Amino acid sequence: MEQITVDEKFFLSLFQEELVTAMGCTEPAAVALAGAAVRESLGVPPDAVLVRASRDIIKNTMNVGIPNTPLKGITAAAALGIAIGNPSGGLNILSSLSEEQESAAARLARSGTIKLELVRDVPPVFIEIRLGKGDKNVTARIVDKHDRVEIFDADGEFASSRVKLAADKTVLLTPEKIFAFAGAVKLEKIEFLIDAAEVNLDLAEHSVRVGYGIKVGKTMLSCKAGEKDLFHLGASLAAAASDARMAGCSKPVVINSGSGNQGITVSVPVLVLARGLGRDRDETARALCLSQLVALMLTGRKDRLSALCGVFTAAAGTGAGFVRILGGNDQAVAYCIKNMIGNLMGMICDGAKGSCALKIYTCVRAAELSARLAMAGNFIPDSEGILADRLEDTLRIVEKISRQGMIPLDETILEVMIEKSSLKKGRYV
Repeated sequence: MEQITVDEKFFLSLFQEELVTAMGCTEPAAVALAGAAVRESLGVPPDAVLVRASRDIIKNTMNVGIPNTPLKGITAAAALGIAIGNPSGGLNILSSLSEEQESAAARLARSGTIKLELVRDVPPVFIEIRLGKGDKNVTARIVDKHDRVEIFDADGEFASSRVKLAADKTVLLTPEKIFAFAGAVKLEKIEFLIDAAEVNLDLAEHSVRVGYGIKVGKTMLSCKAGEKDLFHLGASLAAAASDARMAGCSKPVVINSGSGNQGITVSVPVLVLARGLGRDRDETARALCLSQLVALMLTGRKDRLSALCGVFTAAAGTGAGFVRILGGNDQAVAYCIKNMIGNLMGMICDGAKGSCALKIYTCVRAAELSARLAMAGNFIPDSEGILADRLEDTLRIVEKISRQGMIPLDETILEVMIEKSSLKKGRYV
């Protein structure tokens, strides 16, 4: 009988939990999911709706397209979920909408029934939707994971302490364990990662054909044929997939760390490079395995949503995958990750929106630079900036900066976005 190690079981279960398919941006989808779950529990149309959310949830729902509807914003996402009333679709809840559901959601969003409240001192992924009908109140709450919904009968004040937060498994990831697993696991156990990458590549190719948003990927692919190297192709296709997703394209994406943009970043460029260089399925799957896990490792060191752009942390995984495909060893992978951190640590997140595609293209090309430097034995020395000598110590510094230093920045970013939105549109969000 085949022996399965504790680490292997952990990694495979982590993939199963994290690499799920979602439709559209995961923040509006999560809000809609909570709305559908609480509406199903209430059993009747509500006459009062209260949406409470963290600054990062509000930030990431303000400007992003919602699949199958022109509606935008957190209150619209909540209204759509309430109109759907069935949470069985999970993060794919917005994959199909009837005309009746969209009309009902639009009426609810315009009615003034939905009240929005910004909640402080809660985890970055925090959504509560409370529905009332007469003297009956029911609350749905999502904490930490976009698809983890819990329902509560609610009487009086909300109490966030009523939810026991589950531990984030990604904090258990270490470079040594990731490198060992990606090199030793049998192909048949990770071959599905190629299929997942193909889902995201399909979205990218669809976007290039149709054109979405500001068309970052489509524009970059219009360069002369001689300029279309594999890294450029991979970055452009990844940006194109984000163009489509942020515009509300109704095609699925396989996510990483709760984010479709991160799922695209860690998969599409790695798959394109592996295929362009003629790598077999074994090497392709191992490179994707490394890319996915490094991204999850970095997410575990910061909050899932924060002032630090998740595309940057995902692209550190992309760079690790590039090094693997190019024949680099674990030391080169570590150098590459440190180069990415030293280069792009300050990239801010100012919400999910069409211009995320710009950041994806930029970060993937930076991943190429970091990988090429690492393959040549070049890396940012620990005497410079925030980097430490050991990768593990550098990751602790990333954690400190993200979880402590960037919280005031995150608050300021949302404040600016709300002020801008209020001035431009005459409303809060």
